[in-house]
Amino acid sequence: MGTSTHNSGQNGRTPLVPSWLEEPSDTASSTINIEKSYDIPPDGATDRFTKPRGDFTRYINSNGRDRSRSRKSISKYIKQSLGGSSNAVKRLGAARLSSANLLSIARALHSGGVSAVEQYLNITNLVGKTASEVFITIVDFICPDGGTQDEGIAREAYISAIEETPEIANIPFDKLTSDQMLLFIEKTMTNAICARITNDIGNKLLFLPDDIETANTIVTQITDLISGAISDAITELHVTPENIPQKEAIKVVDEVYKTAFDILESIGDTE
Repeated sequence: MGTSTHNSGQNGRTPLVPSWLEEPSDTASSTINIEKSYDIPPDGATDRFTKPRGDFTRYINSNGRDRSRSRKSISKYIKQSLGGSSNAVKRLGAARLSSANLLSIARALHSGGVSAVEQYLNITNLVGKTASEVFITIVDFICPDGGTQDEGIAREAYISAIEETPEIANIPFDKLTSDQMLLFIEKTMTNAICARITNDIGNKLLFLPDDIETANTIVTQITDLISGAISDAITELHVTPENIPQKEAIKVVDEVYKTAFDILESIGDTE
């Protein structure tokens, strides 16, 4: 989970979905059908991040020992700061589209191999490349770089996922299984949520303990918590590349993100 997109934290006056954030547009083809009609939530209360941010800071100050505090802070962030999982999904912004783009690539690969991916993207020369080579080649399609922090989070989530899956890096792209593609998609979605949460309430991660082992423990605990929620959501919704209906990628992605946020919200109720 990288930290290059972290800042000093969102202030309370920041809208739940920033005013500059337009609904994602389809950058490649009509394969992705994106709903454009839902309302942008109003500005939240000025102190809406205070309680979850305080809990998250106390978790960090415990050097990762108070894991219940991290779960409470994330639960409060989703339920109280954002007003529930639906708003949490919307706040991901560009990460929704990048995840949908990636899911569409997985669907094309499963249904027609590398030639189908090349046709979908209107590019050539993917034949014979390894998985990591292809993922790097198509980065600008998966995550168009518009320069905003929101798009930066989506791009970093994808790039970090490439680095975090060395077990599939050198496999020929056309040999990737559905499970391997899902693993990569899970990593990307996990990284997007991690970055969004830490930018909103986890700014103290910038000042992690000097003890690198403790710092790694904290980052690993948060990543594992979110990864588990994403994995459980994908399992619960029976998501596989072969069962994604055409033009439904963004809908499926939103359902996975929402279910994961529901899971993360519910864990605070058990503490």
